[in-house]
Amino acid sequence: MKISLRTLAIGGSVLAALVVTGTAAAVSAQTTTAVHPVAAASPILFHPFTIVSPDFQQDAFLPVSAEFGGPGSAGSGCSGQNLAPTLNWFNVPAGTKSFAFTITDVDAPVADGFHHWIVYNIPRQVTTLQGHGSNPFSEGTNDYGTVGYGGPCPPPDGQVHHYVFTVYALSVAHIAGTHITFGKLIAEIAPHVVGATSTIGKFRLPLGS
Repeated sequence: MKISLRTLAIGGSVLAALVVTGTAAAVSAQTTTAVHPVAAASPILFHPFTIVSPDFQQDAFLPVSAEFGGPGSAGSGCSGQNLAPTLNWFNVPAGTKSFAFTITDVDAPVADGFHHWIVYNIPRQVTTLQGHGSNPFSEGTNDYGTVGYGGPCPPPDGQVHHYVFTVYALSVAHIAGTHITFGKLIAEIAPHVVGATSTIGKFRLPLGS
């Protein structure tokens, strides 16, 4: 499937772009054909790879334990365990030297979504990202203003929010910067992306609504 490159809005994931345009169903299972996340005249297509989680299925609800809570959550209305799901990926593109990872709520009422977790400088030999608290890699500043994982905390109106989990395969081994933001990460990795893959999880409040 060939997809025209759209202006970077959610981090270069084709699946994320399709969610915004309402055509996520066009992507099969958890493998996507990804494009270089730079607005340009012609798309550059890369070998697809796959991301899965033992904690949730594609387009299914995230575990309750993922809900935002702990440091930085005062006044948010959320008091969950703030435990990030485990992610595994495989069929890594040739030329990969490291990975970066993001979670974005594409239903949040902000222009490019709300960014919940930014991880980078994941070595090539690593193909698993475990939950917050056991992550040894570089972590960025999320949109709550805290470093590390900040779980879902949508408004308590029962609306389902969709969270796009994206792994970027990079042709460089190291990205400079400490606790960088999502925008800074994307700017840094844009020239070095050799592939990307995404999966989607859902969440809503109140729980069970």
